[in-house]
Amino acid sequence: MKSFPTEVEEAMIIAQDRFAWEVPAFMSYERGKTWYFGFAVMCTLLIAYAIWSANFLFAFIIFLTAIIILLVGNQSPRQILIQIGDNGIVVDGRLHLFQDLDTFSIIYQPPYSKVLYIEPRSSLAQRMRLELDDQDPVEIRSHLLRYMREDLDLQGEHVSDIIGRLLRL
Repeated sequence: MKSFPTEVEEAMIIAQDRFAWEVPAFMSYERGKTWYFGFAVMCTLLIAYAIWSANFLFAFIIFLTAIIILLVGNQSPRQILIQIGDNGIVVDGRLHLFQDLDTFSIIYQPPYSKVLYIEPRSSLAQRMRLELDDQDPVEIRSHLLRYMREDLDLQGEHVSDIIGRLLRL
């Protein structure tokens, strides 16, 4: 990614105003008593198996993961601003230039998913998953086609997103 002086980058971020909307930083799901009971049973069984097989590191990892899921999962997500313009995409104040992005996919299957996936050129950078909320996917698609390739192979959400939604993680 190119590095610009701070003033130039701030001006570029402000200029990305063709599409702008706010979404939660992550999806949060309602979890009832049944979910917490099932989660506790699953963690207990995994820890018991780890101790039975003398794999104490695995038991410790399961214990830490359970604590993290409980602590982070109960926080309410903050709102982040997403902007798409002629230079790139700004996610929560961070500019991603189109030259650093490879492909995009729009999965629009309301009410279950309205998602824009952005794949970076670098294999070290992670895929961006942006909720479309009430944005018009046709307009966003036609705008992004001028700067990026569309990945037509992706017909549905990524498996990790489906599993996360089903398990309410």
